[in-house]
Amino acid sequence: MDAKALIAEGYELFSKGDMEGYFDTVDDNIVFTYPGKDHPLSGVYKGKAAMMELFMKIPELWDNFSVESVFMISEGNKVFSKAIAKADGMDTIFGHYFELNDEGKLIVFTAHDDTLSAFNAIKK
Repeated sequence: MDAKALIAEGYELFSKGDMEGYFDTVDDNIVFTYPGKDHPLSGVYKGKAAMMELFMKIPELWDNFSVESVFMISEGNKVFSKAIAKADGMDTIFGHYFELNDEGKLIVFTAHDDTLSAFNAIKK
């Protein structure tokens, strides 16, 4: 399977709520980066366990959160996706950069998200 197809599979698993299946696509040594400094998700997370813990916060922060890839571009093991992200009070564009290892597992995920829209939509 090529890199874009593997990333598309990850989006599909995430959108179905199959987090076990989603994290099967993630390498144990992933580095996940969410930009910013005052956002509740901001930081660099090293390892699958840290990323899983972070993703568990999503339903605590936003009601009806969803993300869907609109298109992807790839070169070798690198993929960039433009995505539509929605939640109650949020309808915006996210950008996601991914790198896969030789086994097709996600080793780098850098979110280039609309952090202001995401922050403003956090449950009060």
